[in-house]
Amino acid sequence: MSVKVELETNFAECVLNAGKIILGNKQRNEMNPQLQKKQNKIIVNAICALLNSGGGVVKAEIENKDYNFEIHGVGLKMPSIFKGYLDEMQQGDLFLIFVKSWNAEASGVRLATLSSNLYHRYRTSNDVMNSQEALAFLKGRSQTLVNTNDSNSLSPQKVQVGVQNDGNIRASAAALFARTRLQFLEKLNFTKSLHVEFKMFSTEVSQCFNESLPSCVSAFANTEGGYIFFGVHDETRQVIGCEKEKIDLATLSHSIDYCIRNLPVHHFCTQRCEIKYAVKFLEVHNQGVLHGYVCAVKVERFCCAVFAKVPSSWQVKDNRVKQLATKEW
Repeated sequence: MSVKVELETNFAECVLNAGKIILGNKQRNEMNPQLQKKQNKIIVNAICALLNSGGGVVKAEIENKDYNFEIHGVGLKMPSIFKGYLDEMQQGDLFLIFVKSWNAEASGVRLATLSSNLYHRYRTSNDVMNSQEALAFLKGRSQTLVNTNDSNSLSPQKVQVGVQNDGNIRASAAALFARTRLQFLEKLNFTKSLHVEFKMFSTEVSQCFNESLPSCVSAFANTEGGYIFFGVHDETRQVIGCEKEKIDLATLSHSIDYCIRNLPVHHFCTQRCEIKYAVKFLEVHNQGVLHGYVCAVKVERFCCAVFAKVPSSWQVKDNRVKQLATKEW
């Protein structure tokens, strides 16, 4: 992260130098999307770090020299949790963001967090928990180890409201997982549900798994477990698969194992079990000829908490901007 703590400064507070930045609503809309995203992320992470470190100032050098704060606006996309914590001003070629200290009492959570990266399954979606939901979930999971009837957790009974016949759908998904051969364009007799997710392969197979698998595994592991079928159309429920020429089963299997085994977990229990899962490649045939494969991933309910990645929360420590580890968060 290219943010430096300025040790020699005219300010009494901690000052973070975020480098150069293009500002202005119109100017930022016209810039390279990747650079726009990168600059925005640097500023947002720096603000988050100061919120969690007693406040301070984010300083950036304005790259577009004709910029005027009053005329052009800012153009940065700020999370809603920053509301009421920031004051902005232009000082010549510098843009200053004054950041207040995080109010844990008012917010109800200890730290400012951009994303918990902790997912749960809600009906047919993988939803990331906000900080308050994550806190309730973690408290519920820890208390459930002692009292299985705890009412504060995001329990499966609460998240499956409106999902009918889910037991039958789960049984059908289990039967599909047990098969070895499917037909191209075969229409499945069950839908997405609390326990079932359908995903199509993107053009880049490995990218498809890297982007979607962590949140899927986190959501199912933190709810009741379930099945993810890659290669089934989520609307038509038709079996498409990935063409055999575009997939290397050994490489993909290794990538899936590596991805799941490296997901951050937090344990309240003493057993410290690993995530339990199984992966199968179901053959997809078209008129008797092997066309490709559906990748099926079965995820068991986890004892404690599974994150899609380390929570996005930052702080200033030892004169550096650091991301909090999962256990610190």
